[in-house]
Amino acid sequence: MRFLRILLFCLLLPVAALSAPSSPAPTEADTLSGDKDSLRESAFDCLNRGKTGQARRYGEQLLALAERTGDRRQALLYGHLILGLAGTESAPGTECYEHLETARALAERFEDHGALMRVLNGFGNYSMFVNDDVYSAISYYFLALDEAKRVDDRRLYAMILSNISGAYFMRDDPSGLEYAEEAIRIAQETKEPVPLFYATNNAALYYLSSGDWPRARRSLEALGQMHSSYGFGTASDLFLLQAMYHAGTGETREAYADYARAMESFPTASPSTISMVYLKYAALLRADRHAAAAIRVLEYGLQHIDESGIPIHKARLLKELALSYREAGQTGQALDRALEYMDYQNRLFDEVRERATQEARIKHDIYSREQRISEQQVVILDSRYKMAVMGGTLAALALALGLTYFFFRKKKRLYNAIVSQNHEYMQHEKMLLAQIEQLRRAGHPSPVPTDKLQDLMNRFTAEMLEQKLFTNPTLTIAAVADRLDTNRTYLSKAINDITGKTFTQLVNEYRIRQAIAEISDLEAGKPLKQIATDVGFNSLSTFYNTFQASTGLTPARYRQQLKGL
Repeated sequence: MRFLRILLFCLLLPVAALSAPSSPAPTEADTLSGDKDSLRESAFDCLNRGKTGQARRYGEQLLALAERTGDRRQALLYGHLILGLAGTESAPGTECYEHLETARALAERFEDHGALMRVLNGFGNYSMFVNDDVYSAISYYFLALDEAKRVDDRRLYAMILSNISGAYFMRDDPSGLEYAEEAIRIAQETKEPVPLFYATNNAALYYLSSGDWPRARRSLEALGQMHSSYGFGTASDLFLLQAMYHAGTGETREAYADYARAMESFPTASPSTISMVYLKYAALLRADRHAAAAIRVLEYGLQHIDESGIPIHKARLLKELALSYREAGQTGQALDRALEYMDYQNRLFDEVRERATQEARIKHDIYSREQRISEQQVVILDSRYKMAVMGGTLAALALALGLTYFFFRKKKRLYNAIVSQNHEYMQHEKMLLAQIEQLRRAGHPSPVPTDKLQDLMNRFTAEMLEQKLFTNPTLTIAAVADRLDTNRTYLSKAINDITGKTFTQLVNEYRIRQAIAEISDLEAGKPLKQIATDVGFNSLSTFYNTFQASTGLTPARYRQQLKGL
């Protein structure tokens, strides 16, 4: 890592040699006795402080304790839960998921809603960091939030709100700031430092992104104090935020120094933080006209992702790399990386379906194992009580029926989540359009983008939303380009660079969005064939295929789920 820092900084403006203060080496906690409560609480404390290795050892001790004592309600349940939570950002593969799914099965069996809340939150982290699936993560977080309300745990309620705000930030959705600020308010009221730290961290990211420098500065100061007092977070996290602040305020030299400190602290940083440092550092280099150095940084970032197996930020790294190659004049490499970025986005969508199959298999194996354990217990009881045979048979039948009902409800909840999520996006979009219209009527001028491609894209979006050009089934990119006083090549470039999509893909997204809105109008009850024609599709089959590829449901099934809601 020292060689990497020297290699990169040789290409930059002179920066004073700085060395980050060395953190004390983590000491091995004393092995606790067979007290499951102490093991559990110590493991959660380690997780809060980012000491996942020690937390994992406590989890393994809990599983060993469960094997010795047969305690499945506490030792086995929390052993699997802690091992699952400890691996959500450091253990790619299915092992982490299997631990979480086993913990969920046990939590549901014993009706432990506190454990179930942590399991669902863990699934959200797993979706975010291991699968790079922000939308599934948000769904899990909201389920966990419901469980937090049920058990009235305000501390974990604030933690989950903080996680939701982080997921919204990954989606570039500024509304996530509301969740971070609510988490801060609750954490301050309850005097809980852990959720306060992480919520403040996420709020700082929003302030930095929006250019709210005074509030960003106050947040950074608060984070530094909590890091010094409680040891929360890592040095890399704090240096990253400081670097973003200095870069945003024009203090480039200080930003470079902060990035150097962040990289020197990589041994204690999480994989996602390391990827974020590479991404933001490269963006500063490119903005400072050091495209060649930015390319090297981004290549190191992609190599780190491949080695760690944690793909979060990969799409952003690929997109930034394509832009850096373009500014370096290497158009061939820029095109290759842009295509790789598009291919990665497409593969993420395909992997959702593949994961659903794999996760269903894991659930089946876990529930089968639980069933076998139950049957073995029945056999043991049968040697003592003859009447237990009938009870065991009834229990097995009830479990089979329960599994059938569980998978049915699981599928139904998935469909309902898709419909509810689309409804939420539609309401959010209507609210934004209404606000834009109010500003326009009040005479507030729209901000003029400094980037010509972005300006063209803004005008393209306005034409699509206000004039609904997509409803024309014969719409061509040439016609839209003429309408915007440009040429089709430049318009195509703007669409590809900013959205990563083709003109046809983007127009079909607008059509599907309008189709969802019309299907959602249950009182109108328009026939699907008429909706397909009204939103601009030439054929009903094309409409059905595009709709199902976009939402995962056919139009008819979507309307049926909406009626059920």
